[in-house]
Amino acid sequence: MSTFKIYVMKTIKRIYLMSFIVAAIFVVSCKKTDDILENKNQSLASSVTGTYAGELKNSQTNQTVPASLTVSMQNDSMVAMHCVADQFDTTITMLLYQNYDSLMLCNTSQDFYEQYGHNLDNNNFCNSKAIGWDGGWCMGNNCWSGEDQWNAWTNHLNTQHDSNDPHFGAFNVQGNSCNYDFGISDGNTTYYESFNGFKNQK
Repeated sequence: MSTFKIYVMKTIKRIYLMSFIVAAIFVVSCKKTDDILENKNQSLASSVTGTYAGELKNSQTNQTVPASLTVSMQNDSMVAMHCVADQFDTTITMLLYQNYDSLMLCNTSQDFYEQYGHNLDNNNFCNSKAIGWDGGWCMGNNCWSGEDQWNAWTNHLNTQHDSNDPHFGAFNVQGNSCNYDFGISDGNTTYYESFNGFKNQK
């Protein structure tokens, strides 16, 4: 066998080996991301409770001030969020929706009705379902968001919202961060105090 052929065969083997290693790393990292919220002993709410240090930015003035956000568990999928900054102090209660490595936020109870004009119904769920769970809702309705109907956030968007409904924040569980836009009504206008921060580590 010629030296050139041996060289080509070794090069092909190296390419196959590198491809295998890259694929293995990709699979492991994807698995890690998918598993972040799959600890069956931990609720959605308990995975984000704590105090977040960050800043609050006013959408009218573009001014930024230091702020803190204290998140406390109300039940497995509901939290109270207390945000404090200079001349700003408010508490809201929000539902959490599993969305892979994030937990998305939406209003609950009367706040949901006031924001969107209708109540949550029985097709709403906060934890993502295993493949094979059959709610059947999207089979007979025009679902506009995403293909993974077992994902709690996708289901929430499709069953509880119109496509132009706004949402205002989320937790990045892997990054230990939170962002949320607090809407402030001032006469006929609405502006936002936008919090961005990171969870204080024990």
